Amino acid sequence: MTRNSLSNKVTLVFVFSILLLVMFFEVLFKYQGEKDLEAMKERQLQSINYIFILYRNNLSPHGINEYFSNFGLKRVKNQNLRTSVLEKGVVVFQKNSDLGKFSSIRYNDRYYLYIDNMISNVLLESKYKKRANDFLWIGFVIAFIILISMYISILRSIAPLKELSSQIRKFSLGDMDIDCKSNKQDEIAEVANEFDRAASKLRDLIHSRQLFLRTIMHELKTPIGKGRIVAEMIHDEKAKKRLISIFERLDLLINEFSKIEQIVSKNYSLQLQSYNLVDIVDSATDMLMLDDDKKSLHVKVDIDPSIVIKADFESFALAVKNLLDNAIKYADDRVAHVYVIDSALYIENRAKKFPMAIEEYYKPFVSGSREIRKGLGLGLYIVKNIVKLNDFELNYEYIDGMHRFSVEIT
Repeated sequence: MTRNSLSNKVTLVFVFSILLLVMFFEVLFKYQGEKDLEAMKERQLQSINYIFILYRNNLSPHGINEYFSNFGLKRVKNQNLRTSVLEKGVVVFQKNSDLGKFSSIRYNDRYYLYIDNMISNVLLESKYKKRANDFLWIGFVIAFIILISMYISILRSIAPLKELSSQIRKFSLGDMDIDCKSNKQDEIAEVANEFDRAASKLRDLIHSRQLFLRTIMHELKTPIGKGRIVAEMIHDEKAKKRLISIFERLDLLINEFSKIEQIVSKNYSLQLQSYNLVDIVDSATDMLMLDDDKKSLHVKVDIDPSIVIKADFESFALAVKNLLDNAIKYADDRVAHVYVIDSALYIENRAKKFPMAIEEYYKPFVSGSREIRKGLGLGLYIVKNIVKLNDFELNYEYIDGMHRFSVEIT
């Protein structure tokens, strides 16, 4: 789970809310306790003040126990309790008079009134009960349950986001067979259903495109095969060789289109193995369909035969072929130079500088002069994708009138 995930943020909000709830009810309980204490002190003061009034009027209460009972006070007869209260209790307030010293004492959450004079001393326990806090506890429990229920409900509501994210990730990696439909009625379900519908339409479009391209390529294979057979029947060797070369190039182009379609649609399966780099470059040179006597003129290769790289042979050879094709086609001298320096494969040619930044030519279709778009529009887009697919890096620089493409092959 990521630190900034939505579920983490929701959890943080609810933890903060629960803390605020606990603090709020803690204040309420404390306030209720203080009110109870004030009420208890008020009852004790009333009993003391009433005694003062009686003695000022030369009257005495009838039955001391009965008198204090009217104020919620009961005499403590247990000597052990009496000793503990007087030694360990906390004095809340004291009042001195001619009748003696009156002390309000709190001990073990109970309240006592201690009357001490020259004649006698007596300890009275306050029978006053704190007001019931049941309604506060009930309110706290209800509020806590509501918060927890809302938290669980929200987590359940956003839980489909994880599944939706997983399905989107699969879709981005080329897995078209995803299903993220939801039968819920919330906004997340609406997003999931809309994405499922969009994915379904896109899947149908891709399948239609693949079927269309494969049908065309299949239909083209037939006349090419027939043309190849007819070419073999021609007696003129020069014309025969030229026609066979044309049909072979057409067949090679169709195979290239098929491979490009698979790479662009993310349906290409890499076969990564170790190969001699010079073999890959030779294969790419063969795909240019140059005459044998012209290969060495148009492609200058200076590569150590012992250099080995791990790559997909067919796709990487296709990328090198596209770089060579562009280099030869637009070079002033129609020559492409191929060499290796510091674990990088270089393909360079001498030509005029591109009118736009190189990033523009990495796009599937670029605007610009017709001459430039002819060879660098889709070609470099395919090269960029193939190099990335093989986990290499494609770089470009223009130095001293030389276009230099390099592929980091380590």
